[in-house]
Amino acid sequence: MKGLIALFLLCIPFSVTYAQEQDDSLSVVKKDGNWEIKYTVKAGETQRMLAKRFYITEGQLERANDESTMQKLNEGTTLYIPVTKDNFYVIKPPKLSSKNIVEMYYHVGPKDEISILANYSGVTKNEMREWNALKGNTLVPGMPLFIGWIKMVVKDSTDPVAMAVYPVASHPFIVDTSGSEPVPGGLDTIYNRQTNSGLNVLTEKGTAVFFDKPGRSTMYYAFHNEAARGSILKVFNPGSGKTTYVKVLGPLPDTRLYANCIVGISSTAKEALGVINDAKVWCELSYAAD
Repeated sequence: MKGLIALFLLCIPFSVTYAQEQDDSLSVVKKDGNWEIKYTVKAGETQRMLAKRFYITEGQLERANDESTMQKLNEGTTLYIPVTKDNFYVIKPPKLSSKNIVEMYYHVGPKDEISILANYSGVTKNEMREWNALKGNTLVPGMPLFIGWIKMVVKDSTDPVAMAVYPVASHPFIVDTSGSEPVPGGLDTIYNRQTNSGLNVLTEKGTAVFFDKPGRSTMYYAFHNEAARGSILKVFNPGSGKTTYVKVLGPLPDTRLYANCIVGISSTAKEALGVINDAKVWCELSYAAD
């Protein structure tokens, strides 16, 4: 009888944790000495979209999966998403929106030990016990063990500023452009066509550097490593609250000017973005996912 009572008490935090896990979390598996998310591809998701969603590179995604799997990336495909230093946290970042930080759990196996699982997350046994309200080192097979936080773009989330929707919205996200200034070259119209009116976009944040482009063209141009040549980027400057659109000429040149920047923008777009004398500016980008 005492054994049954002890087992019941041990399962109380397990039940509470499990209920919490169902709300908004991800499960991971042990693979090649690291945590990886076992993920089922949803309709409309692409390799580029998934890499952006989980803050990893396409190369990291490819290396974590078989070549045949990546070539047949359809709805229902099972992928392994790498958990890396760039998307994994053992301390919840206070500056990031909670919608971009998701709890991760590991379902304990019959031979798992808390010391080994703590080592996978890079924390101590005490921290792992505190996270999961454990009184000792005993683990119950099948219990979901909280192991840290993952940074990701949550499904069906929207960003009114960047007009970002992932991966698609159940209702169109309409942007009211009445009273706005004309966009050079009609790039806003092209952007809406490329992104299906903002329903299929990727977003990115970082530093933009301005470059001088010869000629008298009033169209705004850009260099960017992810978006294809001819794609239209929507650029938002949170410092001024201004937005404009730029056309991609190709990838960022390999020169010192573009070091540590995510995009190069022609200097003619400075005024449209509310930039006066600065050579660089922090910006938020959105562009077609495919």
